[in-house]
Amino acid sequence: MLYLALKYLHVIAAIFLFGFGMGSFLYLIAANRTRNPQVIAHVCGMVVRFDSWITTPAGFLQLGTGYLLMKLAALPLDSPWLLTSLVFFIGVGALWLPVLVLQKRMHGLALSAVEQGLSLDDRYHHRYQKWLWVGICGFLGMFVVVLMMTTKLTPWQWLEMLLA
Repeated sequence: MLYLALKYLHVIAAIFLFGFGMGSFLYLIAANRTRNPQVIAHVCGMVVRFDSWITTPAGFLQLGTGYLLMKLAALPLDSPWLLTSLVFFIGVGALWLPVLVLQKRMHGLALSAVEQGLSLDDRYHHRYQKWLWVGICGFLGMFVVVLMMTTKLTPWQWLEMLLA
């Protein structure tokens, strides 16, 4: 029963991590396309809060429940899919901190532009471009992690199957 409860929490955490992360990502892209500093400041503030309060804790829950599931199932950490998914997950997590920092800075720049009645300057757009590409890399990594989580196969094993 404990295993099933942990598995449920693990899947829910993955849904929150992926769902809220992707939703925040797409909302901020849409807000940025308006070029309206007021819209961008508002949406960016919400994205920072949601990513801090929901997405980040879901990532820690994902890692914790994954570890406990591995222990309960007596899976060796060096099994290919598990080790590879952990490496990818840590890599995605390493991208997450810069994303949060960039979002907070973008929010501050957008708020400042609103307060001064200005348009967004190059500092904002430069940070937005970095945020966008780091986010794309992070989500590509998460797609791979979810693939491994659901199939227990590495990307290389998938490639072997597709090419065979």
